Amino acid sequence: MVFCRKGFLAACGLLVLPLSLWAATEEEAARLAREGRLVEAAAAYRSVVAQNPKTARLRIELADVLARDRLWNEAVAEYATALKLSPGNAEALLGIGTVRRWQGHIGESAQAFEKARAAAPQNSAATLGLAATYALDHDFARAQRLYDEAAGKWPKDDAVRQERYDFARQVNPRAYLYFENGLSFQTRIGGVAAPFGSREEIAYEHQQELRYLSSTGEHTYTRTDDRLLYTHTYGYKQTLETLVRSSSYAYEPAAQPTPGVFTTAIDSFSEFRLRYAHPFTPEQVASVRYTARPTTLVGGESFVSQKFEGDVESQWTPRFQTTFGTGVLHDLQDTATSASDLTYQVLWKLGAQYVFNDRADASFRFITNPDLDSTIYSTTVIQAGYSFSGTYSGIARVRFDDYKTADNESSYYAGVRITPISHLWTEVGIKYVKRGPSDGFFGLVSAIWRF
Repeated sequence: MVFCRKGFLAACGLLVLPLSLWAATEEEAARLAREGRLVEAAAAYRSVVAQNPKTARLRIELADVLARDRLWNEAVAEYATALKLSPGNAEALLGIGTVRRWQGHIGESAQAFEKARAAAPQNSAATLGLAATYALDHDFARAQRLYDEAAGKWPKDDAVRQERYDFARQVNPRAYLYFENGLSFQTRIGGVAAPFGSREEIAYEHQQELRYLSSTGEHTYTRTDDRLLYTHTYGYKQTLETLVRSSSYAYEPAAQPTPGVFTTAIDSFSEFRLRYAHPFTPEQVASVRYTARPTTLVGGESFVSQKFEGDVESQWTPRFQTTFGTGVLHDLQDTATSASDLTYQVLWKLGAQYVFNDRADASFRFITNPDLDSTIYSTTVIQAGYSFSGTYSGIARVRFDDYKTADNESSYYAGVRITPISHLWTEVGIKYVKRGPSDGFFGLVSAIWRF
């Protein structure tokens, strides 16, 4: 409150006049929102709301801007205030349902969309929103019924047709190819995956990895993998995965065991993996994984390596997420003289991701003993992505591999992800790799086709 004595009326007038001129208008706030200037738009809407505190529509518009800027709790508070001013307001309920889905609060999201459906039965957005919430929860059967219901009620609605079509791609089979070349390796992957039932998926993958001496480019061996993966999803971020893998090695020249001489060169192995992830809250997800790998060496000796891992993903804010994990690997010693020379190694996993806005994000990842043949001590990856449009996005990545007994390797990658049609997702890129005295440019190509 400003108190003005008689002698200061002129000065107060000078003060009050600019304040009135600075007061934002709804049109100005809407323009800032359209331009994507979300911080300024939110400030402008707050000014408008302060002048009209009992107008539900303005609070909903403010909440929409806050939600776009990932200020999700603040957005929900504004939607809730709008509901108090206008009980049963369908727009406010739609906003709450959408934000709670983004946060992973499936029950609250579904409840809000159900209320919106009752408040505005003629609005397709409520049914579509509820369907999307069940789809995120991997309750595909219930989501399918809702999309079919929407198609029956609103057959000419473009949003209904598009979202139902997008959902069909999510639950249909997919095939994928991946090729990456490098100074020390070349990787080729082909696979297919098919969802079935309401919450299951099964996948098959074939992979070949060719290894080279970075100093000469000489081919040393090829590892061939066949993998079968089954995933059951109980709900949002709660999954059980099982994997079976068969791998074999072909050396150049062919590896010949020397009588009486022990070699750690692997001839073949099988792998059995079990992983379970459980969200204690939508923002805190823990997972545990056990891997057993019966291995046969070139000389005929065999052993079983085992790995126990656990990690926690934490969503500290709508923009910032971290991963912390540790574990134990029971495997051959680096200086083993027999298949019984096993040792325990502590494993670490660290990660972080920050989302700047709807277009840009950056991430960091550090992991020890990431490879199958235990030649790398640790890998560090720093990555940034930017979305230019719904069709094109760019990615930049820096990777450092710390080898145990050889020169370390660094690579610098730049690529573009292209979705020319809704069924096809592709990525092409080039990277510069340096290891010891050797370096070079290499390519990466991948594609996913959703039927």
